[in-house]
Amino acid sequence: MSLLGGENGLANSASWVYLAEDIGNVSFLRGGEFVLTTGLFVKADVTLRDFVEALALRDCSGVLVNIGPYLTEHDLTQDIRDFCDANSLPLFVMPWEIHLVDIMQELSAMLLQEQQRMTSLNAAFEAALYQTPVPEVVLQGLRHFGFEEHASYRVAVIHNLAIPAKVSSPLNRRRMRYHLFRHNNLHVLIHRIDQQSLSPDELVDLACYCDAVSMGVSGPVNGLHQLGTGYRRARFSLSMAELWQRPFVGFEEMGMLQLLFGVSDLSLLEDLCDHYLGPLEDYDQLHDTDLVHTLKVFLICDCNLVETALRLPAHRNTVVYRVRRIKEVLQLNIDQATVKFNLLLALYIREYLSM
Repeated sequence: MSLLGGENGLANSASWVYLAEDIGNVSFLRGGEFVLTTGLFVKADVTLRDFVEALALRDCSGVLVNIGPYLTEHDLTQDIRDFCDANSLPLFVMPWEIHLVDIMQELSAMLLQEQQRMTSLNAAFEAALYQTPVPEVVLQGLRHFGFEEHASYRVAVIHNLAIPAKVSSPLNRRRMRYHLFRHNNLHVLIHRIDQQSLSPDELVDLACYCDAVSMGVSGPVNGLHQLGTGYRRARFSLSMAELWQRPFVGFEEMGMLQLLFGVSDLSLLEDLCDHYLGPLEDYDQLHDTDLVHTLKVFLICDCNLVETALRLPAHRNTVVYRVRRIKEVLQLNIDQATVKFNLLLALYIREYLSM
């Protein structure tokens, strides 16, 4: 087996091995597959260039062409090799004498072994996120996988990441020490901060390149025993990103809201929320309304009725009615700066407590 193009994609993450002989089936790929083909598709008047382009569009990790009766090395033109180079799509060729079934079996066994390793690593990181202090057996497991106990790390929580390989493959090329895993319908990225690591801005450009992705990022945390703190900060930052309708929020941007993580008496925060929001929450539950959400958007929009109507979305007159009802239920003048501050703070605290 030899490499003809796409060398800069050799660090791409491979999710599975897939045998593709029909370009129509390529649309079923989810991204990250390593594709094998004999080129049978040429009988349907599909060119190898068209086939390779389709694989690149589906974010495949690489392609192996079995040279034989359907494709020859002359079909692997310089144009195709240049395309693979430009798209970081490794292009391998293999003689017909080597059976595809043998290669598929060997690659599948390797990927299964790697998946088992990832499962163990997922479990270790999940334990580190929720157990304080982190048990020694968990730290030992993470050290075994190459994560130094006292190094600095950053935690990112990503929502709606459809193709993890879009994040993992560039990180592999940077030779970063990281782990990306799915947890509670989100993707959690934990990476060591060193000379090879991405800056926060580079991380944003990488993850938010994908459509409809939102992300919250913690600041640096010192050591594996602080991963739980980093995770909670990243989760809260993600909540604020969705609340502020932004693709990304870093914990350092939270300003005074960072102080919430220093409050040990959570009952005090609960009482504050109940005092300011309790009557409105009870009203919503009783009347099947959503005035709390309207209040949240109204305050974030700096009490601008037109902007609030656009973001809800709702008719301006509907917003006027809801705001009047909110004032009646809370018995507060929400036009006063102090009242607005207290209500918005209570809403942020409710987001924090819901994590």
